[in-house]
Amino acid sequence: MLPPPILEIVGLHKSYGHNPVLRGIDLRVRPGQLVCVIGPSGSGKSTMLRCCNRLEEPTAGQVVVDGIDIMHSATNLNQVRQRIGMVFQQFNLYPHLSALGNVTLALRKVQGHSREEAERRGRLALQQVDLAGKEGSYPAQLSGGQQQRVGIARAIALEPKVLLFDEPTSALDPELVGSVLKVMRDLREAGMTMLVVTHEMGFARAAADHVVFMDDGMIVEEGPPGQIFDTPAHERTRAFVSRYTQGA
Repeated sequence: MLPPPILEIVGLHKSYGHNPVLRGIDLRVRPGQLVCVIGPSGSGKSTMLRCCNRLEEPTAGQVVVDGIDIMHSATNLNQVRQRIGMVFQQFNLYPHLSALGNVTLALRKVQGHSREEAERRGRLALQQVDLAGKEGSYPAQLSGGQQQRVGIARAIALEPKVLLFDEPTSALDPELVGSVLKVMRDLREAGMTMLVVTHEMGFARAAADHVVFMDDGMIVEEGPPGQIFDTPAHERTRAFVSRYTQGA
């Protein structure tokens, strides 16, 4: 029997004025799953992800994280956001803080840990993303891939129930992409639940448990990677996937 979802999206709509961006998204992510969301630019992927922690305010629908409806008026959003880690396209690091300082800031200011405990957890998180020895380095001294891994360490140090990734490699030079994807694979092996918006088709095919294809604000098709990439049922999915398999 499948475990209940750790993240459940039901009937999610988002409009900007009269422009609908999400048109009724239903999606479930179960504990330990790596779910990749693929689709053309402008299909609503990042908007859906940002609605999961209300960085974008949904127009309608329900988002439930670890049994808590984050849309409910009584929900403490700041508390719930500690259960939902977020890794952005741009690294969003504080340039005046070291790698360890960036990772420990929320541990101290949001979760209230002592400096000693925050630094212990911060060093452990940096070790998990292969950045042991870089604790004292500032963002300007790190490569793009290393900065993104600091961003991942910052998210996992809070021990979230689920990690959201919004195109985590799109701002990286191609030779730096691999180091970030390796860390994501390692997190999957360690049992982290992840919802990943990505254009890295090889990663989605090889690492995901479940792949979701979005277009025009809707989920067109979802299923195991083999189904989506080898035997897609919908013409829009076939057309999108074929562009990548042909190297376009």
